[in-house]
Amino acid sequence: MTGTGASIFESADWYDRGIDWDARLGREIPFLRNVMGPPGQLGLLDAGCGTGRHAVAMAREGYGVVGLDSGQDMLRLAAAHAVGAGAEVRWVRSPYETLADAVGQSFDGVYCIGNSLAAAGSAEAVRQAVGNFAAVLRPGGRLVVQVLNFDAMRAEQPCVRGPRISRAESVEYVSFRVFHFGSSHAEITNVTAWNDGQWRCRSHSGRVYPVGHAELLAWLGDADLRIDACHADYQRSPFDPACQGDLIVVATRL
Repeated sequence: MTGTGASIFESADWYDRGIDWDARLGREIPFLRNVMGPPGQLGLLDAGCGTGRHAVAMAREGYGVVGLDSGQDMLRLAAAHAVGAGAEVRWVRSPYETLADAVGQSFDGVYCIGNSLAAAGSAEAVRQAVGNFAAVLRPGGRLVVQVLNFDAMRAEQPCVRGPRISRAESVEYVSFRVFHFGSSHAEITNVTAWNDGQWRCRSHSGRVYPVGHAELLAWLGDADLRIDACHADYQRSPFDPACQGDLIVVATRL
């Protein structure tokens, strides 16, 4: 599966209900707005848009947005969110490798966040995805890529992220993720517990490619993208490969 990290191991509905969207969008939308600048004529591409929450939020900020994902179920729910919010977004179903032909246009900015790039599945697929992001960016256009800090996570035994707490339809969900690393992949097991009158539990697993800091920067450079900044979070803390956190790269198309 390429296109979104969520859909490789969770249904769209389960992915959506497992995230505190108010908190997440409150962190991430101001960052994207600051990096991308005022809305331009060519708009933005949300690459690996999942259930479309960011695309809808950016459209409501006045940007023209195309949301791309390879998961039909993800795009179904994304379209429903757009209708509910009164936002206009063009949805495109495509994996990363056919991105340029599928969208058929250039953009002022591209963002690929939520660890979606790791779902490309292999080093070559990630490299190709980065090249395709650059191919649809106008000169001077901005790119934001966020993945987990897999370099630091490989050293953790066990490697667990969470718990995350969210609410949907008056039910509280508590979830965590366990990572097991192979030589060229990471297997992620997501476990969610909730109580809707009795305790229940659900788990599911999938594989991603654990994108490394150095290789990602190299691939961005190969695609004629200038690295502007590397952050560990959306508050712009400096990235440290040895510490917990994310890898958020901001780059500009030369």
